[in-house]
Amino acid sequence: MSDIWTLLQARKRGDPGAPLVTFVDGDRRERVELSVTSLENAAAKIANALRSEYDLEPGSTVAAHVPVHWQRAAWCAGIWTAGCVLVLDEDPAADPAAPIDLTVSGPEEAVSLAAEDRSPLAVVSLHPFGLPIGEALPVGADDATLTVRLQPDAYLFEPPDGLLPALRTPTLGGLSAAEVLDLAHQRAAAWGLTEGGVLLAGAGLDETDAWLAAIAVPVALRASVVLTTGSIDEAAVVAAEHVSAIAGP
Repeated sequence: MSDIWTLLQARKRGDPGAPLVTFVDGDRRERVELSVTSLENAAAKIANALRSEYDLEPGSTVAAHVPVHWQRAAWCAGIWTAGCVLVLDEDPAADPAAPIDLTVSGPEEAVSLAAEDRSPLAVVSLHPFGLPIGEALPVGADDATLTVRLQPDAYLFEPPDGLLPALRTPTLGGLSAAEVLDLAHQRAAAWGLTEGGVLLAGAGLDETDAWLAAIAVPVALRASVVLTTGSIDEAAVVAAEHVSAIAGP
Protein backbone atom coordinates (compact mmCIF):
# COMPACT_ATOMS: atom_id res chain seq x y z
CA MET A 1 0.00 0.00 0.00
CA SER A 2 1.72 3.15 -1.14
CA ASP A 3 1.50 6.84 -0.32
CA ILE A 4 2.99 10.15 -1.48
CA TRP A 5 5.88 10.13 1.01
CA THR A 6 6.99 6.61 0.08
CA LEU A 7 6.87 7.47 -3.62
CA LEU A 8 8.78 10.71 -3.04
CA GLN A 9 11.55 8.89 -1.22
CA ALA A 10 11.79 6.23 -3.92
CA ARG A 11 12.01 8.90 -6.59
CA LYS A 12 14.67 10.79 -4.65
CA ARG A 13 16.81 7.66 -4.57
CA GLY A 14 16.41 7.20 -8.31
CA ASP A 15 16.59 10.73 -9.71
CA PRO A 16 17.11 13.30 -6.93
CA GLY A 17 17.87 16.30 -9.12
CA ALA A 18 15.00 15.93 -11.56
CA PRO A 19 12.48 18.82 -11.65
CA LEU A 20 9.26 17.97 -9.85
CA VAL A 21 7.33 21.22 -9.35
CA THR A 22 7.76 24.44 -11.35
CA PHE A 23 5.76 27.53 -10.43
CA VAL A 24 5.21 30.32 -12.94
CA ASP A 25 3.50 33.58 -11.93
CA GLY A 26 2.77 35.58 -15.07
CA ASP A 27 1.83 38.76 -13.23
CA ARG A 28 4.91 38.88 -11.00
CA ARG A 29 7.20 37.40 -13.66
CA GLU A 30 8.36 34.71 -11.24
CA ARG A 31 9.56 31.23 -12.03
CA VAL A 32 10.60 28.81 -9.28
CA GLU A 33 11.67 25.23 -9.92
CA LEU A 34 11.84 22.58 -7.19
CA SER A 35 13.70 19.32 -7.68
CA VAL A 36 12.58 16.02 -6.22
CA THR A 37 15.11 16.50 -3.41
CA SER A 38 13.91 20.04 -2.65
CA LEU A 39 10.26 19.00 -2.52
CA GLU A 40 11.02 15.94 -0.37
CA ASN A 41 13.03 18.12 2.00
CA ALA A 42 10.21 20.66 2.25
CA ALA A 43 7.66 17.91 2.89
CA ALA A 44 9.79 16.46 5.71
CA LYS A 45 10.21 19.84 7.39
CA ILE A 46 6.51 20.66 7.13
CA ALA A 47 5.52 17.22 8.43
CA ASN A 48 7.91 17.55 11.38
CA ALA A 49 6.40 20.96 12.19
CA LEU A 50 2.87 19.60 12.02
CA ARG A 51 3.71 16.79 14.41
CA SER A 52 6.07 18.53 16.86
CA GLU A 53 5.02 22.20 16.82
CA TYR A 54 1.33 22.06 15.92
CA ASP A 55 0.76 18.87 17.95
CA LEU A 56 -1.03 17.02 15.16
CA GLU A 57 -1.29 13.25 14.90
CA PRO A 58 -2.07 10.88 12.03
CA GLY A 59 -5.73 11.46 11.23
CA SER A 60 -5.69 15.13 12.33
CA THR A 61 -7.37 17.48 9.88
CA VAL A 62 -5.76 20.42 8.10
CA ALA A 63 -7.97 22.85 6.17
CA ALA A 64 -6.02 24.19 3.20
CA HIS A 65 -6.44 27.71 1.80
CA VAL A 66 -3.07 28.13 0.07
CA PRO A 67 -3.36 29.71 -3.40
CA VAL A 68 -1.72 28.29 -6.52
CA HIS A 69 1.99 28.36 -5.69
CA TRP A 70 4.85 25.91 -5.19
CA GLN A 71 3.99 26.11 -1.46
CA ARG A 72 0.70 24.37 -2.26
CA ALA A 73 2.63 21.33 -3.49
CA ALA A 74 5.02 21.41 -0.52
CA TRP A 75 2.29 21.71 2.11
CA CYS A 76 0.12 19.08 0.48
CA ALA A 77 3.04 16.64 0.53
CA GLY A 78 3.90 17.63 4.11
CA ILE A 79 0.33 17.16 5.35
CA TRP A 80 0.18 13.67 3.83
CA THR A 81 3.68 12.78 5.07
CA ALA A 82 2.51 13.56 8.61
CA GLY A 83 -0.46 11.24 8.07
CA CYS A 84 -2.92 14.12 8.32
CA VAL A 85 -6.08 14.75 6.32
CA LEU A 86 -6.14 17.54 3.75
CA VAL A 87 -9.56 19.20 3.96
CA LEU A 88 -10.77 21.27 1.01
CA ASP A 89 -13.66 23.66 1.61
CA GLU A 90 -15.06 23.56 -1.90
CA ASP A 91 -18.62 24.11 -0.77
CA PRO A 92 -19.53 26.97 1.60
CA ALA A 93 -22.41 24.81 2.79
CA ALA A 94 -19.96 22.14 4.00
CA ASP A 95 -20.69 20.87 7.51
CA PRO A 96 -19.39 23.59 9.88
CA ALA A 97 -19.40 21.05 12.70
CA ALA A 98 -16.73 18.91 11.04
CA PRO A 99 -13.63 19.28 13.22
CA ILE A 100 -10.57 21.09 11.86
CA ASP A 101 -7.35 20.83 13.85
CA LEU A 102 -5.30 23.38 11.89
CA THR A 103 -5.98 25.86 9.10
CA VAL A 104 -3.21 26.72 6.65
CA SER A 105 -3.47 29.72 4.35
CA GLY A 106 -1.67 32.31 2.28
CA PRO A 107 -1.26 35.85 3.70
CA GLU A 108 -4.22 37.32 1.81
CA GLU A 109 -6.56 34.53 2.86
CA ALA A 110 -5.47 34.84 6.50
CA VAL A 111 -7.43 38.05 7.13
CA SER A 112 -10.86 36.61 6.38
CA LEU A 113 -10.03 33.27 7.99
CA ALA A 114 -8.92 34.98 11.20
CA ALA A 115 -12.17 36.93 11.20
CA GLU A 116 -13.97 33.57 11.10
CA ASP A 117 -11.92 32.52 14.15
CA ARG A 118 -10.15 29.76 12.24
CA SER A 119 -7.72 29.04 15.03
CA PRO A 120 -5.01 27.81 15.06
CA LEU A 121 -4.06 29.46 11.78
CA ALA A 122 -0.67 28.88 10.11
CA VAL A 123 0.15 31.39 7.37
CA VAL A 124 2.45 30.35 4.53
CA SER A 125 4.85 32.78 2.89
CA LEU A 126 4.41 33.22 -0.87
CA HIS A 127 7.86 34.74 -1.33
CA PRO A 128 9.58 33.07 -4.32
CA PHE A 129 12.27 31.64 -2.05
CA GLY A 130 10.06 31.03 0.97
CA LEU A 131 11.39 33.90 3.08
CA PRO A 132 9.40 34.88 6.20
CA ILE A 133 6.31 37.05 5.85
CA GLY A 134 7.16 40.74 6.18
CA GLU A 135 3.76 42.21 7.02
CA ALA A 136 1.87 41.94 10.28
CA LEU A 137 -0.47 38.98 10.60
CA PRO A 138 -3.94 38.89 12.17
CA VAL A 139 -4.27 38.04 15.84
CA GLY A 140 -4.20 34.28 16.29
CA ALA A 141 -2.15 33.64 13.15
CA ASP A 142 1.51 32.72 12.99
CA ASP A 143 4.14 32.72 10.24
CA ALA A 144 4.50 29.02 9.44
CA THR A 145 7.70 29.77 7.52
CA LEU A 146 9.56 30.50 10.75
CA THR A 147 8.26 27.32 12.34
CA VAL A 148 9.05 25.08 9.38
CA ARG A 149 12.56 26.33 8.65
CA LEU A 150 13.76 25.27 12.13
CA GLN A 151 12.77 21.64 11.55
CA PRO A 152 15.17 18.80 10.65
CA ASP A 153 15.55 17.86 7.00
CA ALA A 154 14.62 14.23 7.67
CA TYR A 155 11.13 13.18 8.75
CA LEU A 156 11.37 12.01 12.38
CA PHE A 157 8.04 10.29 12.96
CA GLU A 158 6.39 7.08 11.83
CA PRO A 159 5.79 6.85 8.08
CA PRO A 160 2.25 7.43 6.85
CA ASP A 161 -0.10 4.54 6.30
CA GLY A 162 -1.73 4.23 2.89
CA LEU A 163 -4.95 3.10 4.55
CA LEU A 164 -5.32 6.23 6.68
CA PRO A 165 -7.67 9.05 5.60
CA ALA A 166 -5.80 11.62 3.50
CA LEU A 167 -8.33 13.84 1.71
CA ARG A 168 -11.77 15.17 2.55
CA THR A 169 -13.95 17.24 0.24
CA PRO A 170 -17.70 17.89 0.17
CA THR A 171 -17.98 16.23 -3.25
CA LEU A 172 -15.72 13.21 -2.76
CA GLY A 173 -16.15 12.62 0.94
CA GLY A 174 -13.16 10.97 2.60
CA LEU A 175 -10.37 9.21 0.69
CA SER A 176 -7.43 7.22 2.00
CA ALA A 177 -3.86 7.89 0.85
CA ALA A 178 -4.06 4.87 -1.47
CA GLU A 179 -7.39 6.09 -2.88
CA VAL A 180 -5.84 9.52 -3.51
CA LEU A 181 -3.15 7.85 -5.63
CA ASP A 182 -5.81 5.87 -7.51
CA LEU A 183 -7.68 9.11 -8.19
CA ALA A 184 -4.41 10.74 -9.31
CA HIS A 185 -3.94 7.97 -11.88
CA GLN A 186 -7.51 8.52 -13.09
CA ARG A 187 -6.95 12.26 -13.50
CA ALA A 188 -3.65 11.65 -15.29
CA ALA A 189 -5.35 9.32 -17.75
CA ALA A 190 -8.12 11.83 -18.39
CA TRP A 191 -5.57 14.60 -19.00
CA GLY A 192 -3.35 12.45 -21.20
CA LEU A 193 -0.36 12.50 -18.85
CA THR A 194 1.97 9.52 -19.13
CA GLU A 195 4.91 8.44 -16.98
CA GLY A 196 7.78 10.89 -17.11
CA GLY A 197 5.69 13.62 -18.76
CA VAL A 198 5.21 17.27 -17.84
CA LEU A 199 1.76 18.43 -16.74
CA LEU A 200 0.59 22.04 -17.07
CA ALA A 201 -1.93 22.99 -14.36
CA GLY A 202 -3.36 26.47 -14.74
CA ALA A 203 -6.73 28.17 -14.59
CA GLY A 204 -10.05 26.40 -15.00
CA LEU A 205 -9.57 23.50 -12.59
CA ASP A 206 -11.90 22.88 -9.70
CA GLU A 207 -10.31 22.99 -6.26
CA THR A 208 -9.87 19.24 -5.87
CA ASP A 209 -8.24 18.75 -9.27
CA ALA A 210 -5.99 21.76 -8.70
CA TRP A 211 -4.67 20.28 -5.47
CA LEU A 212 -4.27 16.82 -7.00
CA ALA A 213 -2.35 18.31 -9.92
CA ALA A 214 -0.02 20.13 -7.53
CA ILE A 215 1.66 16.97 -6.21
CA ALA A 216 -0.37 13.74 -6.21
CA VAL A 217 -0.60 13.39 -10.00
CA PRO A 218 3.08 14.10 -10.82
CA VAL A 219 4.33 11.88 -8.00
CA ALA A 220 1.99 9.01 -8.90
CA LEU A 221 3.08 9.17 -12.56
CA ARG A 222 6.80 9.85 -11.92
CA ALA A 223 6.13 13.03 -13.87
CA SER A 224 6.54 16.74 -13.15
CA VAL A 225 4.10 19.64 -13.00
CA VAL A 226 4.12 23.30 -14.01
CA LEU A 227 1.75 25.32 -11.83
CA THR A 228 0.74 28.65 -13.34
CA THR A 229 -1.11 31.70 -12.11
CA GLY A 230 -1.73 35.20 -13.41
CA SER A 231 -1.60 36.25 -17.04
CA ILE A 232 0.52 33.82 -19.01
CA ASP A 233 1.09 32.95 -22.65
CA GLU A 234 0.07 29.30 -22.43
CA ALA A 235 1.62 28.36 -25.76
CA ALA A 236 4.91 29.92 -24.71
CA VAL A 237 4.89 28.10 -21.38
CA VAL A 238 4.07 24.79 -23.10
CA ALA A 239 7.05 25.22 -25.39
CA ALA A 240 9.49 26.51 -22.76
CA GLU A 241 8.64 23.89 -20.14
CA HIS A 242 8.30 20.97 -22.59
CA VAL A 243 4.71 20.34 -21.47
CA SER A 244 3.23 17.03 -22.63
CA ALA A 245 -0.26 17.27 -21.08
CA ILE A 246 -2.60 19.98 -19.85
CA ALA A 247 -4.89 19.53 -16.85
CA GLY A 248 -8.45 20.47 -17.69
CA PRO A 249 -12.04 20.09 -16.51
